[in-house]
This record gives sequence, C-alpha cells and structure tokens, in this order.
Amino acid sequence: MNKKITDIGARSKLIFKSLVESYLKTGEPMGSKALSSKISYKLSPATIRNVLNEINFHGLIQKGHFSAGSIPTDLGLQFYTHALLEPGSISKSEKEIIEKSSKMNNLLNEQEIITNTLNGLSKQASLVINNEKIAKIRKIDFHKIDNHKVIFIIEHEDGYTSNRIVEIDENIQTEDLNSIGNFINKFSKSMSPTEIQNNIKIFIKSAKNQITNTSKKLLLKGIKIEKSQNTETFFVRGLPNLIKNNLETDLDSINELLSDIETGKMANKMIKALKKSKGVQIFIGSNTNFFKNTNLSMILSNYKTKNGLTGAIGVIGPKRIDYQRIVPIVSYMSETISKK
Repeated sequence: MNKKITDIGARSKLIFKSLVESYLKTGEPMGSKALSSKISYKLSPATIRNVLNEINFHGLIQKGHFSAGSIPTDLGLQFYTHALLEPGSISKSEKEIIEKSSKMNNLLNEQEIITNTLNGLSKQASLVINNEKIAKIRKIDFHKIDNHKVIFIIEHEDGYTSNRIVEIDENIQTEDLNSIGNFINKFSKSMSPTEIQNNIKIFIKSAKNQITNTSKKLLLKGIKIEKSQNTETFFVRGLPNLIKNNLETDLDSINELLSDIETGKMANKMIKALKKSKGVQIFIGSNTNFFKNTNLSMILSNYKTKNGLTGAIGVIGPKRIDYQRIVPIVSYMSETISKK
C-alpha cells in the first residue's frame, strides 16, 4: 500500500471509513452533509468537504454518477480492507458448520463439502484450490510376482493407498530387489510424491554402476507420479451468483472470468499471489489482475495441513460484499483445515 495513503490522518480515516461502510450497505454515494450527520463527533459539512478533497487527491474516492456525493474507488476499497476493516465475530453455529465440513478423512471429497459450506454461509461463489493432490507417503512396499513383474504398494499419510504392477522384459534378480529396498529405506519416508520422484533421480545418479538398469526401470515405473497427481485441483461452487449479484458487470467480463476459472489460469494466479502471504488476503476489482473489468472481489486464505497438503480457500462476490462477515468465516475455515 502506498505510504502516502497510509499516512492519512485519523480524522480523514474516520470520515473515509464511514463513507465506505455506508456505500457497502446501500451502494449510494454520500455527500458532506450526509457524512456530517453520520460520524460520531461533530464536523461541519465544509470541514468534511475539505477532507474529502484530500481523500480524492489520493485516489480513494470518486464522484458517483449523476450525484454530488462520492463513492470509494477500487483502490479505496482495497485501502479500507487493508487498514480500516474491523472483521466481525463468527457465530457458534457457523463454527459448528465449518468444523463438521472438515471432518472428512479424504481431502478430495472434503473439498467439495468445503465449497458447498462456504457457498451456503456466504451466498456467494466459493472455491478451494489444492496445490498437491496426493498427501505425503508414509510407506512403500513391493513384492515380486514373477520373473518379470513387481507390485508396488504405496500408502499415503491421509490413508489413501495405491497399487501399481510393473512389468519389464528383463528377468528380475535378487540384487534388483535389494537396490529398490535400499532406496525405500533411505529416501521415501514422510515425503511428497514430488520429493520422492526427485530423490529417485538423485539415488540413481549417485549409485552410478552399483545399480542395474533393471532396478532403474522398476524404480522409475513403480513410483511414478501421474500428471494429475502434481497439479492444482480447483473446486468452485455458486458461479451463477456472480451474474445474479453483479448486474453492473458486463457479461463479456464475467465470461472471461469463468473461462479463466475453467482452464485453470485462475488457480495459477491465486497460488502465486498467496505464496508469500499469511492469513486472509482481499483482492478487489481493477486493483488486482484477477478480475480486470469486473465489479468483483475475492476473499482468500491459504492453508497447510499437518500432512503437507497446501492450497487456498475463498469466496468471490461483488465489490460490495459484506467483508466484516465473510472475512472471519474464510479465516476460521482456513484455520480448521490447517489443523488436520
């Protein structure tokens, strides 16, 4: 946030906060006279006009259409959510709903329930992004079936188990099985599939002539990561709400946004935006590269489970979304998932 903006005085912040919160509730512009009657201590309309001129200079407000009053710009809304927003408290019943939704043992099924829960609580579009589809690996077993086949049994820390039978042309010798066993004992405990895949390459390179080509083939095929296991998964619910709640946004912009969501572009942008952040992040309208010309905002928070799964959850809605109510809901959902 621009330092000059954050240096705005306390009185100016109070007036600006009052203007924004009125706009979020009504969507209507506010003039100096209306603000004078609304704020907690007495200031004349003339004094408030001078303050509004200062706020306007910083690009935080603009004149409403066909009105002498002002409304916040996208930059102004971003400043409000960053510096002035006072999130409300999440209710006991909302906490219970969120906690119940996160009790699934399989996170992939849980994600669908989470999006439905966020959609139900917020009445807006909701999303979950999972950065790594498969959890860390707890244990790898393998058994020789015959001279050309070995079965690999991979157990993940979230309880998911996968089996893979590897068949090769060469005869499988005892030394081949010993090499696989050495790798598993040294390099595969409590690691993600990606980490193990990298360790296979390191192990093969360091072993040089001490490992046979048969062993290499068995390792690379037996503990292979499928493409779908190493990409973001994206769950979205309530997309029709984006159109219903955003009549001011043209349909072309909405369709472009929906296309970004469907093709996975949106997921990539979100993961990059959240990489170095903690807690709830708010992205608003033209002030972010997510929404371009849409009148939309997004309340997003990342999570990291004890099993190493990472991702993000969030709500997409109009710029005039109820930030005070939605922020604590997204925050609590993120905290609950991270405890798993």
